[in-house]
Amino acid sequence: MILARFIRLCSSVLAASAPQEAAALTVNRISELVRVDRAVLVSLEEKKPIAAVTGGGAVAQDGSFADAVEAVRRQYGDMQNPALIPAEGGQFKSLPLRKVQQSMGGTAVLWLPLWLDKDPKIQPAHALWLERWRGIPWEKADVELLQHAALFLGHGIARQRGAARSKKGFLQTAFLVMLGIFLLFPVTSSVTAPVQVVPDLPHHIFAPMDGILKDLFVQPGQHVNPDTVLFQYDARVLEKRLDEAYRNVAVAKATLARLEGKAHRDPEARAELPVKQLEVERAEAEADFFANQLARSQVRTAKSGVIVLDDPDALIGASIRTGQVILSVADPSRTKLRVMVPASDAGLLKEGARVKIRLDSNPLRTVSALITRVGFEIKLSEDQVPSVLAEAVWSEKIVKVQPGQKGSAKIFGSSTLLGIQLLRKPLVKFRNFIGI
Repeated sequence: MILARFIRLCSSVLAASAPQEAAALTVNRISELVRVDRAVLVSLEEKKPIAAVTGGGAVAQDGSFADAVEAVRRQYGDMQNPALIPAEGGQFKSLPLRKVQQSMGGTAVLWLPLWLDKDPKIQPAHALWLERWRGIPWEKADVELLQHAALFLGHGIARQRGAARSKKGFLQTAFLVMLGIFLLFPVTSSVTAPVQVVPDLPHHIFAPMDGILKDLFVQPGQHVNPDTVLFQYDARVLEKRLDEAYRNVAVAKATLARLEGKAHRDPEARAELPVKQLEVERAEAEADFFANQLARSQVRTAKSGVIVLDDPDALIGASIRTGQVILSVADPSRTKLRVMVPASDAGLLKEGARVKIRLDSNPLRTVSALITRVGFEIKLSEDQVPSVLAEAVWSEKIVKVQPGQKGSAKIFGSSTLLGIQLLRKPLVKFRNFIGI
């Protein structure tokens, strides 16, 4: 009967399809050979000692029981013969082990290495921690029987474990080969960057003189016709100076008229006539100047189009200087693209490169474009990323696009490997991190 149980247990462990199944069969059915109240399979190679326990319950790897198992593993891990763990008061002292031996009315522990060969150089990979409770000791015959079973159980668990490793290694190798082939696949290099639709060749409106902008009569996106008033200055100072200039003209002319009346009989008056005439001319020129300035206080457009203006509220009441660009009037049917390419990707930019545009207003639609100009100066984008400005034009006829729309651009470059395309930025960050 014992032989039949021996054969049945060993054949079941050897026929197990997975290492975990072999381990579970060992700790749960070892009691078919001899009396065992609890069996624990201990790994001699892994960092965590407990591999399986009777009943399949989970045992904490950092608890008091695990500390006792670890202490015994350190003491007997390189042995091939079974060992009876000393009872309380023996030579082998360990506080966690004492607690185990004192529990369950007195626990006797048998350390059973699952040896693989008589050669001492071939170390076992597992051992069994076998307990008998209530002070029942281990008999010599039981230990000898378990010693014979240990060879078969050790080979059963080791064989399954090796097969699993082989299968896992094959899968890992296959995955690495497929990944290598995938990364060596040739693709077209590309970079992505934010894009904005801007007017093409807009008519810029410059400030004709210094002053304060009082009223703005147009809004962004508004269509205007030629001679439409766009904005006007605060002209109160000009009006006051023009009134003073007109009074100076009147005074100068009156003085000139009196001198002309006296000049017939007064030589001194006749001598002052040229001076007064110059004063009249100067006063009239000053009045004409302020009259022209007052006429220029209202700025009009010479072309029709759509108003392009970022922040109209910031202009009202602002001090503007001569030559400052106030706004633009653009033809909505003529637009181009402004792309802010991160400086780290600027080396991949080339004039004539293909671009795929997706505007935020219709993210499912892709429109083709071509890079026409690549800048050199580095500027900060709206996301505060150092970027290089590039311009692109539509390469296909599209429906009217409102200037100011934003989206994303995918710029294509030369052919490269997929691995370089995917890992280029992570490699750059890693290089910068380690300082190479």
